[in-house]
Amino acid sequence: MKSKKMMIIFFWVITAVLAIGGYYCYFRKTNTWIRKIEAGEKPVKNPLKGFAAWGENYREDPWVSFAYVPVYWSLLEPEEGVYDFAELEERCSFEKWKGDNVRLIFRVITDTPSDKKHMDIPQWLYETTGGAGTWYDCSYGKGFSPDYENKIFQEAHARLIQALYERYGENPQLAFIQLGSLGHWGEWHVNTNAGIAGFPLQTVTDGYVQDYLDYFPATMLLLRRPYSIGAKEGLGLYNDSFGQDESHELWLSWVSDGYVSDQNGETLSGMPDFWKKAPSGGEFATDQEDSWYFSETQFARTMELMQKSHTTFLGPNVPKCGEYDENTEENVEKLLQEMGYCLGVRKCKITRGLFQRELCVNLQWENTGIAPLYGDWKICLEIRDSAGAEVWSEEFDRDISSWGPGSHDFSVCLAGTEKTPKGEYTLWAGIIDPLTEKPGVSLQMETEQEEGLYQIAEFTIQQ
Repeated sequence: MKSKKMMIIFFWVITAVLAIGGYYCYFRKTNTWIRKIEAGEKPVKNPLKGFAAWGENYREDPWVSFAYVPVYWSLLEPEEGVYDFAELEERCSFEKWKGDNVRLIFRVITDTPSDKKHMDIPQWLYETTGGAGTWYDCSYGKGFSPDYENKIFQEAHARLIQALYERYGENPQLAFIQLGSLGHWGEWHVNTNAGIAGFPLQTVTDGYVQDYLDYFPATMLLLRRPYSIGAKEGLGLYNDSFGQDESHELWLSWVSDGYVSDQNGETLSGMPDFWKKAPSGGEFATDQEDSWYFSETQFARTMELMQKSHTTFLGPNVPKCGEYDENTEENVEKLLQEMGYCLGVRKCKITRGLFQRELCVNLQWENTGIAPLYGDWKICLEIRDSAGAEVWSEEFDRDISSWGPGSHDFSVCLAGTEKTPKGEYTLWAGIIDPLTEKPGVSLQMETEQEEGLYQIAEFTIQQ
């Protein structure tokens, strides 16, 4: 009798377990939604990658994402401690560029050779330093090369960088800063054949780099040449002889292996994999016409050098849209498509728990580009009902600046979705551009899109 009772209890226990298990499997099946999304064609233009136009020459151009801004010290600080930001912003059309969602790349200039005798440092600084430096007239042109080892000059430079930060440090329009400040054109070299003293050693140049690091994040800063401080702090690099075979390959060898400076004989560190933390930039070498880099015989090499360099931007010596034949313009757009980052969602999985009713999302992102985005921009998710009305949305902070080429997981539970009623819904995703505070990154995805958001899932809540 006892044995029979135990058999009955065992039967009902097994039945209950099977029923609960069956219900759980059914619930899991009806509360899990998975969608895979094809990559599609890469976008030609995106914020924080692409071509940089000359900031002083405003133009509407669908290829332009940046404006290169030469910051001439003589113009910015005409009187000691008095900064004429209005002159800089008007001369380089800050507001017009912002209206086109174009970001700025700064370079402080203290010496630009030209056809006239002149100085690019303020007169007051020249007098305060006792005229420390060298007037020159050489094959580069005419100008004045300051004494970069002069302590008064160094202290004034530190104050200048602080002033730039106080004005623009929190401005999302400022994208990157090329660490000019030293040498002809801010390119960290001087023509010693013109009687100019040799370029200063790292014990001096590190101080100028530190002036920038005291205020700006390393991910915004780019050196002209690899240096130990650049490797240590995670700075970027720019190559102003991009596409010039011999010079470009030499620059790449400096990056990978280090080199001995032709300026002062100093042994300098390489910066391999620098692009994983901060951008690679530069401009096309000026010894060729812009179209040459995109010609039938040269374009493959141009593309190869860009990929080796992990380039994110080029300018201001770059092609202008509408000035070339169809084949040339196709090659330009191919280069822009492959430059920098290229993000998209490849798989979306949505789950809803049996007891915790919040919707949870796992997204598999892919970067098919050659570099990260270099900005921890927010990811936006939005749920819409069957009528297309927004019923839930939120922005999420994530370290997407570390998303190099390859796949990256993003998982989050959507707070406030536990009481979502029965019905049919769609899930949308995008990346917020801080300059507009709206979804503004074009994603590489074959799916419906609307105002910077991309549909990544369809799902039906049944209970």
